[in-house]
Amino acid sequence: MAVDKNKIIIDASLLAGRIMLENGAETSRVEDTMERMISTSLGIKHGTNAFTYVTVNGIFVNIGLDNTNFVRIDNRDHNLEKVTKVNQISRMYSEGRLTIEEVLSKLKAVDQDPLDYPLWFRLICTAVLSGSVMLIMNGTFVDLPASMIGGLLCYITYLIGFRIMKTPFIVEYIAACLGGIVAYYINSIMGSHLNSVMIGTVAPLVPGIAMTNAIRDMMAKHYLSGTIRLVEAVFIAGAIGTGIATVYYLFIN
Repeated sequence: MAVDKNKIIIDASLLAGRIMLENGAETSRVEDTMERMISTSLGIKHGTNAFTYVTVNGIFVNIGLDNTNFVRIDNRDHNLEKVTKVNQISRMYSEGRLTIEEVLSKLKAVDQDPLDYPLWFRLICTAVLSGSVMLIMNGTFVDLPASMIGGLLCYITYLIGFRIMKTPFIVEYIAACLGGIVAYYINSIMGSHLNSVMIGTVAPLVPGIAMTNAIRDMMAKHYLSGTIRLVEAVFIAGAIGTGIATVYYLFIN
C-alpha cells in the first residue's frame, strides 16, 4: 500500500512540475511547489530534504531508492493561468483540504483543459499592445494602423508558423519580417515615425517572460536553467531584430 501511495506522490508532483514548466513558470517556483507537495505527503518539514531536481528540459523526483522517476519537457508555452491553478491546488493540499488522490485528479483536469483565452480576445490584446508600445516610443496616433496591423500579422504568423514548423528562432524571424513589411507599406501611406512603428510591430514577440524567468532562476541559484533561458531569450531577440533589419535592408537602404 505504501508503494502505491509513493507512486501517487511521484505522479502528482511530476505532473504539477510538468504543467508549470511547460506553461511559463520559473524553475525555482516549480521545484518549490513540488518539494512542498512531497514534504506534505511524507509528513516532514519543507526544506529539510531535497527530493527534486528541475531543469528547463527535465524533472527528476526521488523519494527513496525504489521511488525515482523522470519526465522530459519538450514543449514550453506561456499560460500563467495553468500555473496559478497548480499553485492553488498545491496550497489547498498543504493546508490539508485535499488528499493526494484528489490532487492528482485535479492536476489531470488542469493538464487536459486548454484554459486559454479565445483567439479574438488575444488578437485584440495584441493590437492594443502594439499600438501602446508604439505610442510610448514617441509615435503618434496617425501611426496606429501600421503598428497595430503589423503587430497582428506578426502574432498570427508566429502562431501558424510554430504549429507547422515548431522551430524556434526561424519562426520569430519570419514573423518579424512579414509583420515589418506590412507595417512599412502601411506607414508609407499613412504614418511618419517608422522606427516607432517597427518597435510596436514586434512587441508581441519580445521574450519578456523568458528574460524575467532567467533572472529569477539565477537569483535563486539555478544557474544552469537561468543561463539556458537567457541564451534562448537572446537568440529570440536576435531573430526578431534580424527580421526587422531585413525589412530595412530590402526597402529602405
